[in-house]
Amino acid sequence: MSDPSLLVIVSRYGDVPGGAEAHARSVVQRLKPHFAIEVATTTATDYRTWRHDLTAGIDAVDGVTVRRFPVERPRAWNFKLFERRAFRAGHTLDDERAFIDAQGPYAPELLEFLFKRGREYDHVLFFQYIYYPTVLGLPLVPERVVLVPTAHEEAAIGLSAYKPVFLGPRAIAYNSEEERRMVWRRFRNQRVSNEVVGVGVEVPADRDGARFRAKHGLDGPYLLYVGRIGVSKGSRELFTNYERWRMSDPSHDVALVLIGDAEIPIPKIDGIRHLGRVSDPDKWDALAGCVAFVMPSLLESLSLVTLEAWAAGRPVIVDARSPVLAGMTRRARAGVSYRSSAEFAEICELLAGDAALGDQLGRSGAEFVASTYTWPRVVETYLDLFAEVRTRLS
Repeated sequence: MSDPSLLVIVSRYGDVPGGAEAHARSVVQRLKPHFAIEVATTTATDYRTWRHDLTAGIDAVDGVTVRRFPVERPRAWNFKLFERRAFRAGHTLDDERAFIDAQGPYAPELLEFLFKRGREYDHVLFFQYIYYPTVLGLPLVPERVVLVPTAHEEAAIGLSAYKPVFLGPRAIAYNSEEERRMVWRRFRNQRVSNEVVGVGVEVPADRDGARFRAKHGLDGPYLLYVGRIGVSKGSRELFTNYERWRMSDPSHDVALVLIGDAEIPIPKIDGIRHLGRVSDPDKWDALAGCVAFVMPSLLESLSLVTLEAWAAGRPVIVDARSPVLAGMTRRARAGVSYRSSAEFAEICELLAGDAALGDQLGRSGAEFVASTYTWPRVVETYLDLFAEVRTRLS
């Protein structure tokens, strides 16, 4: 008997930076033994422009067939105009639809493929509620759909155009308890089958903070941030908070190490080290050696690198205004949240001066990840959701 078929829809796929895209790729890799999988995506690699960067047609990534559909136009140069119209009081549904088209990635051939061939697949797995392929594609095959919404509190999620996305799928795979509660509160969609699935974390045994320090010339302790460096990630606030703490006392000789692509200029602040992209082993060495991992972003449904920091046994510092990150940190008892520059400074001071406390919080984080975000549990939960979909189709 052949494996059931699964089509995965995500806006970008392959060697592209991005939390949801990397999440999708890791899920595809783990589900390969259980399904005949194909991926349908676009030719874009940059979510800010959606330029037509790659060749349209059949590709392969990690041995999986990838169908790339052309982005017929990049993100509108006047996208902010469409955004303001959609978010203003008294706007129309047409304003919302124009915003979704302008936001992109605008790939009508992908929708045509779903319309003509979507029901040839036993299951369709959509990632990211917010983009054009999901908003317009999900209603074409709703009875086959499991949605990974990657939702968080933002202006867009209040638009009426997104209600069918959360009410229409056969099942929803949430990333965290906090994300699920937020969606339930907004859409009252508890009737839709759902599970908190998330993503698995695999920790390499060989990780060495001293090796990272030696390689990058770091003589003393450091805070660590890994991910995109940009406005939406809270990077400007992080730079401001860190600079104020450093300037308040010359003895604060703790560096701030940044790993990832910079979408905004890195300020010339004493102590900040931007390393750009690094290898995966280098990242794990960096996590192993940090005083604490800092995640200032507010707009998260889940932060994989925060889970990785906990899995590496390190505490985290998060913004208390992030419902997901602050909530998970409380549940894990594995870090501290701040509401102001002064609280940020106090937390940094505390963790930099009390290694035993950092180790204790880190151990709690490692236990939380080991009991919740493991690949065997993630795969088993997906298999259960898809089995329910097949049962209700028959």
